[in-house]
Amino acid sequence: MEPVKSDELLARVPALRGLNAGERHQLQEIGREKTFEPGERVLVQGKTSQFLWFVLEGQCQVVRDTTHDGPVVLAELGPLQLFGEMSFFSPAPHSANVVAKTAIRLLCIDRSDYDDLIRDNVPAAYKLAYNIVEGVAAKLRRMNDRLAELSAEQDGQDDRHLEWRQFRDRLFKGWSL
Repeated sequence: MEPVKSDELLARVPALRGLNAGERHQLQEIGREKTFEPGERVLVQGKTSQFLWFVLEGQCQVVRDTTHDGPVVLAELGPLQLFGEMSFFSPAPHSANVVAKTAIRLLCIDRSDYDDLIRDNVPAAYKLAYNIVEGVAAKLRRMNDRLAELSAEQDGQDDRHLEWRQFRDRLFKGWSL
């Protein structure tokens, strides 16, 4: 994997907003480009790795394997979007596959290299984390809104209402900072 050279492209990545050219350069130095062909898996559900991935070119899909309905496409990602942030910041197996829909070019940041920036108090590392937390919070807010809608739709349907209540309880159990 070769270092990413396009600062102009990185300047447009939403997760890197607020970083100046020097700070983006610090991330470029630890980032590597990687390409995948259509159908290739970048992340495998259930496997563990700690990489943060930015889509530079092409399209990929986030696909969750389910026991009942087979694979479910959760999202389609295009240029300047990111994935892998959950496992990057909280080491756990991947919750879904990420599969190249077209030929893709990605920027990959290894958690161990990121940790070096944190140890050295490099502002770029903190700004990246802040931007990603904002993005995850927005996704969680949308999920909460949709969960509330679905739960309201289930009121009056005893079995389904109980199922949603149990899901909410599991989702928020032990959720404190």
